[in-house]
Amino acid sequence: MPVARSEPPRVLIAYDGSDEAAWAIRAAARLMPDARATVVHARGDAVALEHAALARLAVPDSVIVASAAAYEREAEDSSRRIAERGRSLAEDAGLEATALLSEGSSAWRAICSAGREARADLIACGTRGLGGMARAFLGSTSSALVHHADRPVLVIPPGTGELTGPLLIGYDGSDGAKAAITSAARLFPAHDTLVVHTWSAAVTNSFVGETLLGAPVAEIRDVASDLEEVRAEQADRIAAEGAAIAAEQGLEARGWAIPSGLGAWRTLAATARNEGAAVIVAGCRGHGSVASTVLGSVSSGLVHNADAPVLIVRVARG
Repeated sequence: MPVARSEPPRVLIAYDGSDEAAWAIRAAARLMPDARATVVHARGDAVALEHAALARLAVPDSVIVASAAAYEREAEDSSRRIAERGRSLAEDAGLEATALLSEGSSAWRAICSAGREARADLIACGTRGLGGMARAFLGSTSSALVHHADRPVLVIPPGTGELTGPLLIGYDGSDGAKAAITSAARLFPAHDTLVVHTWSAAVTNSFVGETLLGAPVAEIRDVASDLEEVRAEQADRIAAEGAAIAAEQGLEARGWAIPSGLGAWRTLAATARNEGAAVIVAGCRGHGSVASTVLGSVSSGLVHNADAPVLIVRVARG
């Protein structure tokens, strides 16, 4: 039986005036047509007067103060116009929307603060479509939000199709994966759902395994084959467990265990592409930004490389 939802989700959509951010607004409206949206424009900290210290050698303090104040007023007015333009785009896309201006030492901090202020169930943002390597090492607002936001983050790449396909939820049995299913059901209640468990077929996808399967001794081949069968059965059980949890949350779900030697995020991204998934959903165990950015993780791999929107649900480390 579908789980009743008491009220529409509250979504905070980051908008910086770019085409990518406008696309994210329209995509969020298609994915969550009944959401209550707050469109936020994040701006940096106000200009500090000490930044103009050198000018004091030739310019009176009164002039510096007046110029800094005028600059701040102009910058704030410009930011408010951008936020208002984003709100108008959201309403044109069919959302009930308000505009919000937020300040912080960086865009992602300002957006996180706005998420708390708006009591958002979700933060949505666009991405400029940089390749995974560039984003991993140079950083981006979307990456920082995934690593630091205290609520689910939906990263929407530009040109992501009609967004009418199923949800694809990566599931490994962890608390993070279970939280991801719960959030997906809350935010996207009417979607067909594919719960995917990826597993490494160590026997068939390794040189050693292929050697064992091709061994001339029948007993060795049988042991290798039995090992792979046990792993496949375990993977099927995990996928079925995830589908059952999704069904309890009201989603029409089926489980699918996929053997792969490519790694989890590559398999999930490829499966989403083949299935025409509207959103890829994954849990995140809450590793620090340095570890997950440099060393890699399923969530980072998906955010940096997937063609479809990616919903990342973080859980605090125990």
